Amino acid sequence: MSDIESKVEVTGPVARTIKVSVAAAAVAAELDRSYANLKRKAQVKGFRKGKVPRPILEQHYGEEVLRDVISDLIEKACGEAVRENELNIVAPPRLLDHKYEAGQALEFAAGVELRPEFTLGQYRNLEAVRRVVRVEEQHVDKALVSLRERSAVLETVEDRVNVAPGDIVVFDMYGFHQDEAVKGASGQGIQLEVGSGRFPEDFEKQLVGVTRSIKTPINVSFAEDYANEEMAGKTIRFDVTVSEIKKKVLPDLDDDFVQELGIEGCDDLEQLRARVRQDLEARARSDADRELRQSLLEQISESHDFDLPESVVSSTVHDYVHEMGLEQAPEDKREEILKALEERARKQVKVGFVLDEIARKEEFEASREELEMRIRREMAAAGDQAEKVRQYYSQPSAIADLRTSILREKAVAKVMEEASVRDEEIDESEVAAR
Repeated sequence: MSDIESKVEVTGPVARTIKVSVAAAAVAAELDRSYANLKRKAQVKGFRKGKVPRPILEQHYGEEVLRDVISDLIEKACGEAVRENELNIVAPPRLLDHKYEAGQALEFAAGVELRPEFTLGQYRNLEAVRRVVRVEEQHVDKALVSLRERSAVLETVEDRVNVAPGDIVVFDMYGFHQDEAVKGASGQGIQLEVGSGRFPEDFEKQLVGVTRSIKTPINVSFAEDYANEEMAGKTIRFDVTVSEIKKKVLPDLDDDFVQELGIEGCDDLEQLRARVRQDLEARARSDADRELRQSLLEQISESHDFDLPESVVSSTVHDYVHEMGLEQAPEDKREEILKALEERARKQVKVGFVLDEIARKEEFEASREELEMRIRREMAAAGDQAEKVRQYYSQPSAIADLRTSILREKAVAKVMEEASVRDEEIDESEVAAR
């Protein structure tokens, strides 16, 4: 008879509770092994190393040994119960409760969630439209302006003392609320392009016309939900002193400018315009493919309906919060943010399970070479953090996640390959309608 007995109770569509009993003899044997190991290395005053009697060890280390033994037995027994009952779990078991008395069996309950079972719907021959934004001459002109902006030089303005829109100004500012200094509202040597939107609109509008070297008050009213709590809902007076006024001087758009850029294959303005157009068209196609991919995944999501493991949804929401840096979100906004993220997470989790099923049906595999190539690529991208990436992928769970990611990518590629796609060229103004 096995030292471990278990039974599974259905507690939800994909939720189960495992109730496990570990025989008293197995617990006692594990305690004996732990005390035998401890005896060999324990040092207790009045006893030679390796000669400490067990009652003394129990007196000094009893609680710690029992805690570790119980923890190890629960982990091992839970894993065995999952295997024996052929449970396809999607997250580590969660301990619900446990009970142990000296000389008795160890009993505990753990909650698990299963991979949902469902009938795979249509994923071939899905209909979709690839909407590619038409590249116009005005887009090429705008991109060329950006190139000139990046090559611009700053020159100090000597022939006027008042700030104008588009100027780059260097200034000091000190913020006050009712003559009390406001934390986080001051700074020295700040450089700002007037009209760039880096500062509140009211601030930048009032900066226009300020005279260099003369302290000038600028009053700005902040909304109740402004990020800086010291300013939220208040009108702040900023005492501003502009020390420098500069302007951007853009290079002439000619062949000399093109040659200074040093772009291979571009020796004159005509060739540069052709290259810029080519790049913009490639970007437009890439954006269209990304939107197409999202459209097809939305169709897959909407055509399948099954219960999701809540632990996976919660974990995905937690990842979103971390990735977006929302841990410090205002308390009054947190519930709204989490609700929106949960809806997004449910779609992602559902699509993930469907892609897993497509990969299984198509008998896709992630070869060792593919896994190693992906790891090498991530290590190369990590730079001086490459060793951390290598250590991360030394864990079996990390390799399993990477394999799942590769298989899902192959499933997405299959869906896009099999889709019936109609290309449509659209104007930039139609982008918002996508």
